[in-house]
Amino acid sequence: MIILKELEKLILELELKYKKKSISPRVGKTILHRMGRGMDFKESRLYSYGDDIRFIDWNVTSKMNDVYVKVFHEETDREINLFLDVSSSMNFKASNDRSKFFIAFQLLAFFTLLGISSGDRVNIYPYSTEIHHLKKNIKTKSMAYKFLKEIYDTEFFDKTNHLVPFEYLKNRAKKNSITYILSDFNEMISLEHLKSVFDLHEIYAVRIFDPIEEDVGEKFLKNFFILNKETKIGSHYNSSFKKDSKILKETFRNSILDLRTNSNLTKELIRFLIA
Repeated sequence: MIILKELEKLILELELKYKKKSISPRVGKTILHRMGRGMDFKESRLYSYGDDIRFIDWNVTSKMNDVYVKVFHEETDREINLFLDVSSSMNFKASNDRSKFFIAFQLLAFFTLLGISSGDRVNIYPYSTEIHHLKKNIKTKSMAYKFLKEIYDTEFFDKTNHLVPFEYLKNRAKKNSITYILSDFNEMISLEHLKSVFDLHEIYAVRIFDPIEEDVGEKFLKNFFILNKETKIGSHYNSSFKKDSKILKETFRNSILDLRTNSNLTKELIRFLIA
């Protein structure tokens, strides 16, 4: 099973309702403006003052004794960047049978397949302290299922560097992307020095956590001695949930989707995308 059946059903419903719209929480409100010029030839038309002379159609011009320019189809695709945290803390589960990674993977599959249906180019970046086995320019569902299967069977890495997605977006990614970062954002750090990235991309945090990691869980577990999966150091349980929440709010403002491992994913996604 790559994706839950209820999410497959939701994708079909959204495909029918919001055709040709990039997949972001603004999907129900606006069609995003596309930037750039597509490379597919559409037609030739008479030259108008201000037209780019580089696109004069010399073949038609010579035949018609008037100046014609080439017109191209507007570029309609947009990049969807999906960063998936594959550090060991994502393999945590306590309240139910669903790990944080399982929920994150379902969201990864959902945004991948929905992005492809919208005609966008999807890039997947599994990361921990670096990016592992990136999958770029996924344009078909057959490609998507192949790559998703590989990612589902991925190994987990000891630690997370929360700077990795932002540094990649700042230095290497094409501007004006829609980006989702899927992580538990455990032991989050300040991103103040990278806030300029939000001017270049539309970025959303998708935080997945086990209910036991919230305040109730902290009170329950504070007397237990546990092993930190990332540091490999044993200590009394000490949740960073409150601190992480504060940093996330300061960084992403309202562009946050919080999901518990026992969340109703369909309900939460509908609220997030089209409410």
